Amino acid sequence: MSDFNKNISLALVVCGYLLFNLRYSPESLGTTMKSTLIQLLITAPFVVGLTILVVSFIKRSTGEKLPWDRIARIYCTLGIIIGFFYALNEYWLTAQ
Repeated sequence: MSDFNKNISLALVVCGYLLFNLRYSPESLGTTMKSTLIQLLITAPFVVGLTILVVSFIKRSTGEKLPWDRIARIYCTLGIIIGFFYALNEYWLTAQ
């Protein structure tokens, strides 16, 4: 995979991460930005912790250090998963 393709796919994963953690508010852009930032700050410790666990497991299994872009992909993928389930929980609680 060329460097250009790696950078494009990494940018797409980061955009997906931001999209899954976006909390849209029809009132204003400021409310949307504030809610999204709060969402990112709430889920970040969990994502960082799981990323550390996954990266250390992979490092112990393979015996080699992962490059930074692979770690960023793992972080964003875990962030997408956690953001999705956090959003499901949030919407479930507001629907009740």
